[in-house]
Amino acid sequence: MMEVREQKRHEIEARLATMGDYIKMEYLNSCLKTPLDYDTRKFVMIKLAGIYELQKMFPEAARLFRNMADISSTTQGKINDYIKSGELFVKGGKYEDSDFSFNKAMLLGEGLQKNVVKNAMKEAYKTQAKIHLQRGKRKHAMDTYEKLLTLDLDVGERREFQNALMNLYQQLGRVRELMAMKRTIG
Repeated sequence: MMEVREQKRHEIEARLATMGDYIKMEYLNSCLKTPLDYDTRKFVMIKLAGIYELQKMFPEAARLFRNMADISSTTQGKINDYIKSGELFVKGGKYEDSDFSFNKAMLLGEGLQKNVVKNAMKEAYKTQAKIHLQRGKRKHAMDTYEKLLTLDLDVGERREFQNALMNLYQQLGRVRELMAMKRTIG
């Protein structure tokens, strides 16, 4: 653990300017173990989450956003942090954790906010499925499309995802799943 003497945001920023990403991660984690005021703690968490995201350490970044949501002072701030946490968990392939974060956001939301959360959830999975396909990771894409079909979708989206999933089943030699999907579609 690094020694942390800095207590204010500007002091932490000045020290961060002299470090590389991995040293920053260690330093910021050490900062979180010291008593900091609310604004400084939030700043440290945002900086650390940003570095984790850049380094493609999505579950770690997602956990930080979930923790930020817990200490956020406004309902909208909590919802935004939970949504970001859910999106990052999707990127990291942690669908159970993603569901937990999105559900927390849904519980906090009212009316239109619930729709915003549902759309963010759907978009996160849809985007991740496309990324998996672009990278040739058909098994991961299949898992993501299967997850998408459990969400609240309109008829056109459901049909689109079912067709993509049937195509993946065919490519992966999943005959049983392909036949079951064809039976459910009609």
